[in-house]
Amino acid sequence: MVVSFQRILVSILLCTLSLPSSRATPLRQTATTTKAGALDDELKGAIRNAPKADQHPDSDYVRLLDLGKVTVQPDGTVVGEFRETYKLFNERARRLAEVSLPYNSSYQSVKVLKARTIKKNGDVLEVKPSDFRVSSPFNDYLMYDDAVAVGFSMPGIEDDCVIDYTFQMTTLPVLMPGQFWTYWGFSDTSPVVISKYTLTLPANKAMQFKVYNDGSLQAQLTQQGGKKTYTWERKTISPIQREPAMPGMDEVRIWMEGSSLTSWQDVSGWFWRLAESQVNSNREIDSTVKQLTANRTTPEAKARAIYDWVANKTRYVGLEFGLSAFKPHLASDVHKNLYGDCKDKAILLICMLGKAGIKAHPVLLKAGDQRTVSKGLPTLNAFNHCIAWSEIGGKEYWLDATAETCAFGDIPDGDRGCEGFIVREGKGEFKVIPPYRPDENGMRLKSAITLNADGSATAEIDCEMLGGIAQQIRATLRSVPPIKYRDLVTALSQKFLAGGKLEDYSLPDGLNKEGVFKLHIRASISDFAEKTGSLMLIPLTLGSSQGAQQQPFTKESRLYPIVQTYIARHSVEISVSLPKGFSVVDLPNDMNLNSPIQSYQRTTRKSDDGKTVLFTELEEEKSGRIPASDYKQVQSFFTTLSKQNKARLILKEEKP
Repeated sequence: MVVSFQRILVSILLCTLSLPSSRATPLRQTATTTKAGALDDELKGAIRNAPKADQHPDSDYVRLLDLGKVTVQPDGTVVGEFRETYKLFNERARRLAEVSLPYNSSYQSVKVLKARTIKKNGDVLEVKPSDFRVSSPFNDYLMYDDAVAVGFSMPGIEDDCVIDYTFQMTTLPVLMPGQFWTYWGFSDTSPVVISKYTLTLPANKAMQFKVYNDGSLQAQLTQQGGKKTYTWERKTISPIQREPAMPGMDEVRIWMEGSSLTSWQDVSGWFWRLAESQVNSNREIDSTVKQLTANRTTPEAKARAIYDWVANKTRYVGLEFGLSAFKPHLASDVHKNLYGDCKDKAILLICMLGKAGIKAHPVLLKAGDQRTVSKGLPTLNAFNHCIAWSEIGGKEYWLDATAETCAFGDIPDGDRGCEGFIVREGKGEFKVIPPYRPDENGMRLKSAITLNADGSATAEIDCEMLGGIAQQIRATLRSVPPIKYRDLVTALSQKFLAGGKLEDYSLPDGLNKEGVFKLHIRASISDFAEKTGSLMLIPLTLGSSQGAQQQPFTKESRLYPIVQTYIARHSVEISVSLPKGFSVVDLPNDMNLNSPIQSYQRTTRKSDDGKTVLFTELEEEKSGRIPASDYKQVQSFFTTLSKQNKARLILKEEKP
């Protein structure tokens, strides 16, 4: 199990100091076995009242105890003690037995206080301290070797056993002295018996709190001896049911956040103080910029060259934002080492653009999340990514230097629609990163099919991919050697001609990320049409955007709104040349379907000479939010759409 770093991070932002980190090589030993009588009363009660697997047939486990006790000391040091106790119903839950507790060794330490498995027969298997291991997934990168984790394996795992561990995380006040924020999630996709969070602060410490998705959950406040303690507790929480196209988890789960920051400007000012000194140039950077911008006369051309260099020449280290602190490394170090995480690549890009006379600014965002971040409390938990923003020639550019397959001027699909926090010289401004327009994202397909009298066919297929789809195919091409391209295209051709044989193809260089991605396929198929007597039946799903469309909404009722944030347009044009001696008996009906999140049109036409049938499809996916009360409307749309898979063009052989 990997415990969410955001969940257990009770820190105060980033580190400007660097403390020595430690490494330990564990000695593997057998777990100590005791009897259940040694358990504390809290755990005994949790096990005694634990639900059985048949009470939650859709769940693999139940969280019995989910406890956090956090104390902010007068000097700003934060000490958090966390307890996680699970009852594992089946083998699918055994992944929880591999525990990893990540932290930043520059300003944090983690100590496992207790870890044990309670078997069905009552035996208690303790994990020995010598079995705890400290490791870093990024120890090959010297700039990030402070990103470490304590890991251990729970012993004696079996169905209906209980695993229980408690750890302490201490965070030193070196990040943002005097400030504190926190997060706690209560409900989950598994049932929860008790989730309790306790926060103790100096009595004069001002904090604001916000609870989401449960108006009845209120903090209990007690004060004693110059301290105040807030306690939030929920019991017997039902699991969150997953539904297709449901809102994000932060919209449906019960959670709480707290912050001592008074505004988002506290965040922007603090981050800029960290980042400003790192935007440093040197002779090597100056030389690179000079080479890149030589013979380029416009600011846009210069920016394009610099962006491509940072995106493609600087290796991206996919480190979770914040795990190795929020302070970017020196631009000169990133340039020298040719690797960096998101904030490092953004700072290098800003530095190099600045040397070319182009002003750019860092942007904080939560990639993949289109919620309105600015409505929440000001904390850095709201962000997991960093990119750059610039205004060039009167046009704004969002520049994500981690996206190797994203051309200058384009934006990765995961960034689009998110609320970005632009930091300009310490002042922050929220702006929504533009989502795709329908004509910028999707696929355009043209296919010319020559049908033979025996039902076989050959097809010439031209496919144009735009936006996020083009980025995905380019990323795939970059990940495989050219000798594997044919295998890749063969697999892709099955989407357009299931069961067909790839005869030939052409596609762009995998390193070329500009413009529309154009793919040409020539294929043949022996059983394209079904012959029955004098009739020939042709499936019109060949190459269509919805050829494999199935009904995604199969349940009778709906709990949550239907949410779609994806925007795209897919068009299909297919011409079928009929074999000599055959004529059209029946054409499928045209279709024109609409729902708040999708539309679909289909036409079939016979040419004037009767030798060709023209088939077109146009599908548009639209951003929208549909209340659960309108579920049947959307369900009906997809039910009708899925029926088009059965559409057939019927030909008849004319007798001589």
